Amino acid sequence: MSETAEWGNVCSRVDTCALTGAAAFFTGIKGAEVLVNGPLWCYFYALRHLEKSNSRLGERFHGSQPDNNAVVYGTEECLTDALDYIRENRAPSILLIENSCSVSLIGDDIEGIAAKAKLPFSVIGMDSGGLRGGFAEGYSKASIRLWQYLDLPDIKIKCRLGVNLLGATTAYFNGRNDLEEIKRILETANYRVIAVPGAGSELETLQKIPAAQLNIVINEELGLETAKYLKERYGTPYVVAGIPYGLKGTLRWLEKIAEVLPSDLESVREECVKTQEELLAAVNEARCTWGELWFDKIIVAAPGTTAFCIAQTLREEWADTEKLTVICQNTLK
Repeated sequence: MSETAEWGNVCSRVDTCALTGAAAFFTGIKGAEVLVNGPLWCYFYALRHLEKSNSRLGERFHGSQPDNNAVVYGTEECLTDALDYIRENRAPSILLIENSCSVSLIGDDIEGIAAKAKLPFSVIGMDSGGLRGGFAEGYSKASIRLWQYLDLPDIKIKCRLGVNLLGATTAYFNGRNDLEEIKRILETANYRVIAVPGAGSELETLQKIPAAQLNIVINEELGLETAKYLKERYGTPYVVAGIPYGLKGTLRWLEKIAEVLPSDLESVREECVKTQEELLAAVNEARCTWGELWFDKIIVAAPGTTAFCIAQTLREEWADTEKLTVICQNTLK
């Protein structure tokens, strides 16, 4: 797909830009903050999307507001002013400074400028302009950039049944509720969730990520490249599991994980049987009122992993339909 077509998707709200995706990952780290080195338009564009999942996000999301002169003379002055404000008023565990599209063309050494400011906290700089991909590309790039920066030592003694969840974000629709249910299901199956990068874990917790025996990729478009990087760096195996929708889907999801890291799934199976009985009663009551749950056409439009997982569960468990159309808002590998 051409850059023009990708940007057209962003403008039509099918997707958001890479700057937004990178910010979503870092603001998903508890205690971390983001500084957008770009115009107010980029700042508010990203903030408008991200604050839907966190109404107080603006406290940890900053903008440098470079003026027109910055195109010629660089952004050092306005960036330094923004860093001074953060140093005097905030105390982030780590700060991401990300250049917008236009500022990326200037070529400022943003990490060098941050070093001159002598900040009392860690700083990561990156270009994440919207013309270089959408939300998923920005999220993935920011995630890998964090692990490259931290360069954590390997942990030889792994946590038994310890897993990390990669590619999770509360910026997706219902992402927070999905994540809580995923963690509950895993804990019921005796797995121990160590870290969830970009979706609530603190920086201190993220430094334990090499201790996991398995990395579970939730949203492939967000977490697959990170899983590949962590396997190369620490030898941690990974499984692209998706999202466990439905009862059959949940068991299939867990069985896929258990193929790589075996655990006792009996407690989950028992819960599924009990839930199935409750659902059957509710569905029968609905049929008595409305008739068969039949739809001539169903359209599912969502980010890639979510779209496929919902569609599969619709076919198997939730409803009957003649035609099911799946629209993925980004490309899966």
